[in-house]
Amino acid sequence: MKQISLIIIVVVMTSCSSLSPVGSWDYKVTGTPQGDYGGVLIVRKKDKKTLNAVMRSNGNDLPFNSFTFDPKTKKSNGDFNYQGMSVNFDASVSPAEMNGGISVEGMNFPFKATRKKK
Repeated sequence: MKQISLIIIVVVMTSCSSLSPVGSWDYKVTGTPQGDYGGVLIVRKKDKKTLNAVMRSNGNDLPFNSFTFDPKTKKSNGDFNYQGMSVNFDASVSPAEMNGGISVEGMNFPFKATRKKK
């Protein structure tokens, strides 16, 4: 009986986890034709269901047109414009890291971010 209770507690605690991409992340995009890019990705809650995000690098801000997070799949998706091109973002989110890619005009580049400590 104790084992069943323990299993139920673990399942409930795991399903109630509050994993979220909200916060500041040190990011790097590698392998682009212009070299590697790095900066800070800032994700904020706009309201209860909506997130907004901006990538900051060298004093420039690239605001996302859309940014979503699915807690079931633990994936974030979004898009923003860069020099007139639509750029797509896709990453898996863990408590400490995001790993995925940035794609533009059929080219894909690795994206990796580490959550900044508060």
